[in-house]
Amino acid sequence: MTKYFTFLVLCFFTWQSQAQNNRYNLRLLAHYNDTNIKRIDGDQIWNDVTGWKDSVKNREYMIAGSTDSLYFFDVTNPLNMKKCDVEAGRAKNAINRDYEIYDHYVYCVSDRTSPLGSLEIFDLQYLPDSVHKIYDNDTFSINTHTIFIEQASQRMYLCGNIHKPAGSWSMGIFSLANPESPTFLGELDKNQGCPYTHEVFVQRDTAYCSCGNNGLFIYDLRNPQQKVLIGSIVAPYPGNGYNHSSWLDSTGRYLMFTDENQGSPIKVYDVKNINAPDLVTFFNSNTQALPHNAYWKGRYAYASMYEDGVYIFDMKNIATQTPTIAAFYDTYPKNATGVYNGFHGCWGVWPFLPSGLILVSDISEGLFVLEPSWPLGTTEQQQGIIHATFYPNPFTEQLTVSIQSNISENATITVFDVQGKKWLQQSVLLKNGLNEILLKDLIFLPEGLLLATIESEHSFINKPILHIR
Repeated sequence: MTKYFTFLVLCFFTWQSQAQNNRYNLRLLAHYNDTNIKRIDGDQIWNDVTGWKDSVKNREYMIAGSTDSLYFFDVTNPLNMKKCDVEAGRAKNAINRDYEIYDHYVYCVSDRTSPLGSLEIFDLQYLPDSVHKIYDNDTFSINTHTIFIEQASQRMYLCGNIHKPAGSWSMGIFSLANPESPTFLGELDKNQGCPYTHEVFVQRDTAYCSCGNNGLFIYDLRNPQQKVLIGSIVAPYPGNGYNHSSWLDSTGRYLMFTDENQGSPIKVYDVKNINAPDLVTFFNSNTQALPHNAYWKGRYAYASMYEDGVYIFDMKNIATQTPTIAAFYDTYPKNATGVYNGFHGCWGVWPFLPSGLILVSDISEGLFVLEPSWPLGTTEQQQGIIHATFYPNPFTEQLTVSIQSNISENATITVFDVQGKKWLQQSVLLKNGLNEILLKDLIFLPEGLLLATIESEHSFINKPILHIR
């Protein structure tokens, strides 16, 4: 009976972590996972995520990739998310899948696969009943790391592209004038400054290429046969490393990009003078966190932060103010506070559905549909705890609880063992700002893994802590 109870409590803690752990101003509306899908590299089930709005039927969809297939979900009513279709890609064991929407089509590529993949196009107009594959061709793509479609110019860009016959491009450029049959326009060759394009952001005819350890290179692509390098951001810059991906704000003046290295912050550059971009600011969810993908929507930046989950940063007055944390949701609560173990957790975030729903993919923990606890950009942020950490962790006789709050309010700190028994509970009055609460004489706590929670009127946070003697 004790073992059964322990199992139930651990399941409850796991669910609590999935649904509530380290959340601020984001609510969980739906969650999906299938642990029967084949795992790669120990824990990977899922990769990237995107969304599509069917304006004819007035329905919204999530499109997500797993190691073996593409999944299509109706999220029009996120509290009743429905799986509509699953389409196996030609690549059956794919670490990377990436997708872009054009009109009512989704264009899909894959990388690091076995067997090799292809460029696939699915027609989405038959949803929610099904999707129809209308194109599957490996002439332009055997393996492609990422894809980007620039809507206004009707162009598709395949990055880190391996194609037939036995060739590769830093980036391939294609026309979607006929959306069911892409045509080749040109390529960014390996010897044109960027030997490998990891991802690209394109606005009209200007391409911002993230080129890994080489940095970020900006090209004029008005003539796909005559590419012109017009700017670059190369080392040294703050946290320079593997330049991963970028995104422009709505004015086209500020470029945000990530370097996929532990502890490397998200950077923002002023590209008004595109020949000489100028650093504006840099920021991160936590000092040693690992950013992955970041998108700019309105005055907010949405970032998938691997083991820190998904974060939303307020970029208001970016030229004069440091970005602040507007919201976050920890999709991967398995790591201890401030302890990072590489490429686990939140892979992708997609904030562009008209409804405001936020679609999130986590490598091992599944797919999430979130919504802000307040209308972003229209009212003030929800008040409460912004951050909380417990240190040292592991601990022996005392433990400091560091809580950042944006209001004064009462809160309760509680410590449970893994069987759900309450060992400590302490009420505290939080002030607006940083609160440092010292818990002393804790030798009485049982040795081993414990769960510490902080609960207030507006927030609920829990974290694993380790007691050693």
